[in-house]
Amino acid sequence: MKGILVDNDGNLTVSGGRISIGDNRAQVAQHLIGAFAGEYKHAPMLGGNARWIISGRPDPFWTGSVKSQLKQCLVEAERVAVEDGEVVVELRS
Repeated sequence: MKGILVDNDGNLTVSGGRISIGDNRAQVAQHLIGAFAGEYKHAPMLGGNARWIISGRPDPFWTGSVKSQLKQCLVEAERVAVEDGEVVVELRS
């Protein structure tokens, strides 16, 4: 999926005086998983709540929920897991 690219601070990336466009699937996954439910006002149920999962609030349905939410955002995930306190996401090519 192509879209506008942003840097790690959320600022638009500019190249040659133009906004950079490219594959933004990883960015979409990162933003979705890091967001809390309700953070996106246009879609209040959207958000991975990853900080809760990492801090020790286990949810057996979390991986399935995140995969489903990513699919709604047109990003297919092969695998979503929490390993050693980090969220691991493998996207389909």
